[in-house]
Amino acid sequence: MRSRATELIAKGGESRVLVMRAQPRWHGGKLTIDGRGVRVVEGISQLAILDAYASQTDDEYLVVLTDRPRTDLGDTVLSRAYRQQIEDPDEWGSVPALFGGAREVSRELRRLEWAATALLDHEPAGGWAPSTDIAVTAEHAIGGLLAHMLEIDSGDLDGVIILSALSHGSRASWSAVDPKLQDHLIEWAEGEYGTAAGFALRTAAAPGGLVKPLALGLAIDVLWPHPAGELTEEQVAARTRLLERYVGGRSITPIQARQIANASVSAVLRLSREGDPEGRMGVVLDQAEALLRDNLGWPAGAERSAILRPGFTARLRALGQALDVGAGSEEALAAVLDHREATLDGYDLAPRMAVRLARWLATNEQEVYTFGGDLQRQLDDGAWVDAALGVLWSGSTDAEVGAAYGRLIERVRARRRTRDEAAASRLGDSPAESSLAELLAEGPALGIENVLRAVVDPWRSHGGVLLVVLDGMSGAVAVDLATEVGRSGLVEWVPAATKRRLAAAAALPSMTGISRTSLLCGEIRGGNSTTEKSGLAVAFPRARVFHKGELRATGGAQLAEIVAAAIADPAVPVVGVVINAIDDATHKTDTAGRPWALGDLEPLRALLNAASIAGRAVVLTSDHGHVVERRTEMLSSVAGGDARWRPANSGAVKDGEVLVSGHRVALDAGEAVLLWRDDARYGPARAGYHGGASLAELTVPVLVYQRSLAQSAPDGWEEAPPQAPAWWNDPVIETTPAPPAVPVRKTRKKPAAEKAVPTLFESDGLHAPAAAKSDDLVTRVLGSSVYSEQMGLAGRAATGAGSLVEVVLRMLVDRGGRAHQDTVASAAGLSYAGIGQGLAVVKRVLNVEGYDILSYDTDGETLRLDIDLLKDQFGVV
Repeated sequence: MRSRATELIAKGGESRVLVMRAQPRWHGGKLTIDGRGVRVVEGISQLAILDAYASQTDDEYLVVLTDRPRTDLGDTVLSRAYRQQIEDPDEWGSVPALFGGAREVSRELRRLEWAATALLDHEPAGGWAPSTDIAVTAEHAIGGLLAHMLEIDSGDLDGVIILSALSHGSRASWSAVDPKLQDHLIEWAEGEYGTAAGFALRTAAAPGGLVKPLALGLAIDVLWPHPAGELTEEQVAARTRLLERYVGGRSITPIQARQIANASVSAVLRLSREGDPEGRMGVVLDQAEALLRDNLGWPAGAERSAILRPGFTARLRALGQALDVGAGSEEALAAVLDHREATLDGYDLAPRMAVRLARWLATNEQEVYTFGGDLQRQLDDGAWVDAALGVLWSGSTDAEVGAAYGRLIERVRARRRTRDEAAASRLGDSPAESSLAELLAEGPALGIENVLRAVVDPWRSHGGVLLVVLDGMSGAVAVDLATEVGRSGLVEWVPAATKRRLAAAAALPSMTGISRTSLLCGEIRGGNSTTEKSGLAVAFPRARVFHKGELRATGGAQLAEIVAAAIADPAVPVVGVVINAIDDATHKTDTAGRPWALGDLEPLRALLNAASIAGRAVVLTSDHGHVVERRTEMLSSVAGGDARWRPANSGAVKDGEVLVSGHRVALDAGEAVLLWRDDARYGPARAGYHGGASLAELTVPVLVYQRSLAQSAPDGWEEAPPQAPAWWNDPVIETTPAPPAVPVRKTRKKPAAEKAVPTLFESDGLHAPAAAKSDDLVTRVLGSSVYSEQMGLAGRAATGAGSLVEVVLRMLVDRGGRAHQDTVASAAGLSYAGIGQGLAVVKRVLNVEGYDILSYDTDGETLRLDIDLLKDQFGVV
């Protein structure tokens, strides 16, 4: 009635009377439509209608309901009627007006005989959403009706949204819908949105049901898995119970089951990505687990799920077993990462680190014969091991998985201790040299007292230096921190000869009052903050050093005014800043597995920003590293010593200790006994320790950064390639070990004048690529006519790129066609900034006629080489 009256007001023109064929009974009173009064008249006879005409006011509209034939009414009545006729009731005729902008009803909508009544009966207070088409479609109209019944937004309605809605609040409103209309909507939704939508609507239709459709869908996911595999008796019985109890005995085909399962999994993953803001998913997961365990009698089903928590634990246990047997860990990790729980914050870290450590154990241990080599290997490789150990130490709440992690940790620590013991045996016979040229020539360690001369001084002439001393920063902490600093807009630089970060040796014992003072004074000595200020000023006149108290900024500022002014002043050649956060934490807080970020080391972020603005290079370094408290054995404390060292006269050297002496031992006695074992300490426990002879304590990372727009750098320095070892991102590949090198007895003599000595900026051969086989696939590709043509087509961009193409090809071929871009870039010597451009050139050469021979995987980080396509396009076999 309202719809037809609205049409009269909109289209009636001078006519203000609508005569409709209907029973002449009306109890609704007077209507008001668009501010106009509409009186409904019971037209039981011609006289009754004419009487209503006579009483009609000028601003009033009439709707006459009459069951009299046209002959009883005559022209007198119909002459004033809209279109001079009696209108037959037509619900479809009223439907277009319900959807603003529409003029008619589509054929598919009109086929739904029940739809017009439903749309008229359930029109919401605000009306239906306007149609964008002239003809109202079934998708628009019935989709809006279904969304209204579910009390959700009608936009982008699909099976996943319907499953989610009926599991999270729409069930009550849907249960209240008339059963006949429910049946109509279920049938329509099943055809429009798929099996999952019909399943959700059907299972939620019964009032009082408690099991959520999503929980049923997650159970179906493991009851009808893909691929199907061999069914157990318990699984078949559980299927039958589910169909009988929750689907009304209706059968489900395997295809329908997978459609329901896939939609349910998609709904849960979508909710996970959104962060589950209303905390709704926990109930669904709990219901699905309880359903499989208690109602369906198949608890093992939850352990097969890629969504439910028992499935994650089962996959972690499978990973633990693979780690124990030393095989299958890559596949087990892939299964873990395929589970929903692995997408949650931090849940994937421990499994990833466990496999990384397993890879490291599978690598061949490279022999090292100098203490400098020990330190460099610690920074290149051992620091990453320590970082992974820190995460894995508290890796799992499951006892079985935790035990497997524990066994892996012991194997890793045993290998690490072998390194520590070997380095300790060379400690007394490996003096720190005064130049990096000597470091690269014969492999002695770069002493921390020489960092000013070897690193800071060359960079000082390129806009000045901000020297940040992160007290206690170990190589493992540097692994975390360097990644974040690199994201802040600064570019890391390394010596071109090695393309690796520099490792310096702490002064002995590696205590703050000795090693930090030696760093800032440029010579081995003990002292305090006053000594450090004067020492740096002597090394670089007008240099400034700021310690903890001087770093406190006033309200509203990120950086203390005196510090900011010194960094901005070009007359100050070197600004030194000491940040104590790491060292303080190792004395008070358990730092095992703690990732260190810029926000943990304030005001480091502000310092880096100020240095970038001022055009200063940044040298991030430390005075010593540290070991973390991990159930260490307590040894008797000794007067005059500390947690990791004791005076030489306090007793004979025991297992796990080393006696050191010489000018780098900054004690009056000139000697001391240091612990090299990482599992022992003198005296009471603390969160961490330093002062001993383990590589984690002695190795000082030296990281150099410059703003990305800088135009110059000291000779022999270049932008750093990715520093992660290959096993960090990629599985270990089996290689034929090279013949063992013959150790050369180190001498303290200077090299003969005629001997060619590699300087800081010459390669020592350690990082040279392996010689190529003359008959291998890569050689045949590089020697093909197609390759020559591709190099010519690539033009100037490919000039000099032949070696890069070869390195990339060899890395990917050796690894079966897949490798992380950082692994490839590191092997090719590509800096982070140059990875994109370098690989673009390689792709231009290799991707013949646009075929994706070289491409990125879906993660955007893993490179893929289609080896079969490579052979085909380059005409090699």
